[in-house]
Amino acid sequence: MESWFKMSLQTEEDVKIKKVLPYLKTLGFNEDLMDFEKSIVVQQGRKIKHIYADIIVYLEKSKKTPVILVETKAPNEVIGRSVKEQAISYARLLDKIAPYVLISNGSEFSFYHSISKEMLSDIPYKKNIKNDLVTTTIGASLVESLQKEAKHELFIIDDVFTFKKVLKSCHNIIRNNEGYDPVQAFDELTKILFCKMFEEMTNSQNNRFTLAIYDETMKSLKMNVVESIFKETVSNPRYSGLFNSDEQIKLQNRTIRSIVEEFEGYDLSLTAFDVKGEAFEYFLSDTFTGGLGEFFTPRNVVEFIVDAINPRIGEKVVDPFCGTGGFLIYAFEVISEKIRLQDFSDDQRETWQTQLSEESLYGTDWKERTVQACKMNMIVHGDGHSGIFLHHGLKNVENEIHEDKFNICLTNPPFGSFETDKNVLGLYDLGKGRESQTREILALERSIRLVKPGGKIGIVMIHGILGNHRAAAIREYIMKRCEIEGIVTLNEDTFKGYNAGVRTSILFLKKKEVEDTGKQKPMFMAICKNTGYSPTGQEIPGNELPEILLKFKDFQKNNSTLPSNERTGFVLNEIELGERLDPPFYWEEEAITDKGKKEVSLKESSIRLEDIVDKINKTKIDLKVALERNLSDVESLSYRTIKLSELLTEIKRPVKLEDDKSYNQLGVKWYAKGAFLRETKLGKEIKANRLFQVKKGDLIYNRLFGFKGTFARISEEHDNCFVSGEFPIFNIGEVELDKELLAKYLLYYFSNPSFWNKVERISTGSTTTSRLRLNQKMFLGMKVSIPKNTNELRKIVSRLDSYNEATQKLQKYTSEVQNVISESYEDILNINLD
Repeated sequence: MESWFKMSLQTEEDVKIKKVLPYLKTLGFNEDLMDFEKSIVVQQGRKIKHIYADIIVYLEKSKKTPVILVETKAPNEVIGRSVKEQAISYARLLDKIAPYVLISNGSEFSFYHSISKEMLSDIPYKKNIKNDLVTTTIGASLVESLQKEAKHELFIIDDVFTFKKVLKSCHNIIRNNEGYDPVQAFDELTKILFCKMFEEMTNSQNNRFTLAIYDETMKSLKMNVVESIFKETVSNPRYSGLFNSDEQIKLQNRTIRSIVEEFEGYDLSLTAFDVKGEAFEYFLSDTFTGGLGEFFTPRNVVEFIVDAINPRIGEKVVDPFCGTGGFLIYAFEVISEKIRLQDFSDDQRETWQTQLSEESLYGTDWKERTVQACKMNMIVHGDGHSGIFLHHGLKNVENEIHEDKFNICLTNPPFGSFETDKNVLGLYDLGKGRESQTREILALERSIRLVKPGGKIGIVMIHGILGNHRAAAIREYIMKRCEIEGIVTLNEDTFKGYNAGVRTSILFLKKKEVEDTGKQKPMFMAICKNTGYSPTGQEIPGNELPEILLKFKDFQKNNSTLPSNERTGFVLNEIELGERLDPPFYWEEEAITDKGKKEVSLKESSIRLEDIVDKINKTKIDLKVALERNLSDVESLSYRTIKLSELLTEIKRPVKLEDDKSYNQLGVKWYAKGAFLRETKLGKEIKANRLFQVKKGDLIYNRLFGFKGTFARISEEHDNCFVSGEFPIFNIGEVELDKELLAKYLLYYFSNPSFWNKVERISTGSTTTSRLRLNQKMFLGMKVSIPKNTNELRKIVSRLDSYNEATQKLQKYTSEVQNVISESYEDILNINLD
């Protein structure tokens, strides 16, 4: 029933009716307490926006006190940060702020407090909510401030998109004109970007960064004014250390002119830090994951670790392997939000914000380009760059970064490389006397040393250190010096999009006041099977980290008591010194404990196996009969050879993308496994300007992987979805044969490995097989054999259908056998180990 229910969710309206409304009713809110598609008019200056809240839930039938703002999304749509921020802004923009926000795509439910933006485990029952919750929680002035900020948030969404487009366009100008690779192009573009920021900041009345002044100075003075501005930028104290004193812009004049023209209509001095920051970080990530992906930690992981540590106002934070600054930037955002929400005077707020920007955030990295990118990233996000140093992460920075200084260490150290410098090795207990040591092990000790007693550490660590027998001494080192508060194992896909496939876990540690025997308190453990990323790095639905975060916080508040013992949150109560620390080991141990149950399970397994074997034998007979019948029929059939161009007509239904409209995009699985919903995105999030609509019954294939059998027919489930231009679309043309039968026959034909081999032979493109393409002309020129008339076509399709049905049954039963045997092996092995 549950499986059917999930399958029945096709649209956002399904999510609303079948999932959200029943949930709200369990809390005591009936539909007479709700407004649907509530229009909210927002004005800022001359700009006016009309927005629509999916559902607003009130405390009373008069609808004077909104309590929940509901945002529903289509099934499989990602509930990411932008969705959360938008929903919270909507809640704050109501005449009276709705204190709670609910976001759902049907399979995920996320809850937030609209004032603090804090994630909640659930929303209270109606009977437990006070009538005027907001004004009893915060003052009227802060309510006004929050509503003003929400209005601002709403209007900057368009600015973020525009700024992203400007950056991308300038980046492409450099690559096209200069032939630079993406990282080189990034280096030069950031020089121009900071020239513009500098000029607007220091010379707003006589801004020289305009096309008119550029052309005039080139004509009359033979001088490139942007190069002059850059020299001033390099020597300016605000950008100290960002560029070398002898640095120059390595671009032709025509390239610089084109970039000035692109930037001219965009005033960065009036652009909020969150706009510049989000756009720049997107641009940075898009550029660097091609060649410097090792310096990125996926945002979902960053936010999870920082939110779990929960940095406070005034605390000092360090990342000794900071890369492009993800941990430090998000910590800056979290602490800034806390400063803003505190009941400080304006002077106090400014003092704390200055301290945060100039004295609280520190980081090192040993690659110059990465440090520069990190500083730039921090500047456009608001600041904190003065604490970033080009330095070996395992060595102190004199008077700046040293042991026992910091309250918090957040880091994702480099994996797989070795430290061989004996001077560095001699600094560490885990390196002394060795010829070499992996840097992740030294990074673990470094992180512990950097924080004060009582300081907290959130570190991504290679999974083997937690479970390998040879790493017992490292675990002893951790346990003697730290309380292990939590360990969360991540799935392997988490870092694959960032050029790393290693399995990792996150360690949450608290440094002990003094080293002891290693005794540990109960610790939180979890296994995350979905961090919200596919192997390609694309965001996908189903991120489990928010759920794990809530359970971890609940564990910390309630003295190790969790409401349920689940994979996404369980407690390890006792641990021996140096014993294994990998959560999957303990979860699997806990899952099977009762010997009597095992014996019953084995008996049940035997019965299940007998039943499945009977089904397999019957299916084998059916399959044999079907095959023999097919062979006898084939002998009497007559075929003709014909080009696909005489059977198929290419169909194009281009759709111009709208920024705020969602588009369900399909892919096609290898080996004729059919079409699937690959992702759902807003138009403004899609790089292309248009997509192509598919209809039920269309035949499509992937031009890039035709030789892998990526052919499919569109089912009712995927009717009116979209594909890129890499997926040509075809319908049966004007033929004498029955079109429906012919379409089914051709799909069987395209599902044959022999056909795929022909595709590989005629495909063209790169010398690398994986980049071969089958274009439409080549495809339509291929010859196929088809029955000569509809009666014979119907006969062969019927036989193929029965053969296919029997094959699918056989595959299903074989899979069931494998599952039963696997379960039985686990039981038997555990019994023998008792």
